[in-house]
Amino acid sequence: MKAGKSHYQVLDIPVSASMPEIKKAYRSLALIFHPDKYPDSIIAIAKFNEIKEAYQVLADPSRRREYDREFLFQKFQDKQIPLASEADEVLQLTKALWAKLKNQDPFRLDQDLLYFQLTELLSSHNIRLLNNKGNALLDQEILQYLMDCSMALPLNKKRSLAQSWQLIARNNPSNKAGIQTYLKHAQIWTIWDNHKMALAILVSILICIFIINQ
Repeated sequence: MKAGKSHYQVLDIPVSASMPEIKKAYRSLALIFHPDKYPDSIIAIAKFNEIKEAYQVLADPSRRREYDREFLFQKFQDKQIPLASEADEVLQLTKALWAKLKNQDPFRLDQDLLYFQLTELLSSHNIRLLNNKGNALLDQEILQYLMDCSMALPLNKKRSLAQSWQLIARNNPSNKAGIQTYLKHAQIWTIWDNHKMALAILVSILICIFIINQ
């Protein structure tokens, strides 16, 4: 990864930005710094290419996952989770993270750090240990802790992590169904969280209308 601004800083968006937010930021900046419109064409070309590169990476889910891993690794490399030496140790590391999180205020969590720690737990090395062990009950327990740890993350990060969860679940119907159920519930809660204020206002208006008409 190049030194300097991250792709998120280039587009002036948070690491948790959704796809619509990424597109909106790109379009807004592209209009400002388009070489045909910006007064200084030399500055515009450099800036426009920087914006375009950031968008191309972040708008592609697979490229964004790879970038996030590298970006977060550089940011939090001093807080790496150690590699497990056996499958059972993956469970212990996951439980240790869950125990650390359960007493923390979810609204004050460093979401970037948490996402990094979860991707570390889902390293190819740890997944390989679990696949070699082939213990569906062990996998199920680990998946449950991982999902519990991910509760405070935005939906797009949960979906990204879920792709690695699928590698742990493999072809076990119960574990795969558990992941899908978790994602469905997460989507419902996200929709509710995004619209609860509007619903509260609507209910208040309806109550006022009802009282006035009495």
